[in-house]
Amino acid sequence: MKTLLILIVIIFVGYFIYVNFISPPEKKLEKKVEQKVFEQPYSQIAVTRQVEAKQYAASFINKEATYFAMEGEYTANLKKLGFSPRLGQFYKAKGVSADEQNFLIEIRGNIDKDGTIDVWEVDKDGYRNVINDVTR
Repeated sequence: MKTLLILIVIIFVGYFIYVNFISPPEKKLEKKVEQKVFEQPYSQIAVTRQVEAKQYAASFINKEATYFAMEGEYTANLKKLGFSPRLGQFYKAKGVSADEQNFLIEIRGNIDKDGTIDVWEVDKDGYRNVINDVTR
């Protein structure tokens, strides 16, 4: 029994020495990458919150199309579209410009409580993420 215990201790010590001092560079690199991933994890919560912005953007496009069909022009007034500037818990919207040809609405929000603001632009052709708060 004592021999088995000594053998197990030797195996663990040998593995520790191999991983930390002897292993090939690829293994050490894998360990560093793994540590970095766990130190700064990719925020799935923030990505999920961006779905909210995409839903609002699609809704803006539909409401603007309806408004255009009735009035013959687009509007930058969110109240005319049935929205308030505050969208949900994380985002705020602002009508930037509108005319007979196009509209521009900006959706902004800090979805992960850091210094970067998530910014989306919406026009009649679609929406795009101008500043991605998840990747910055």
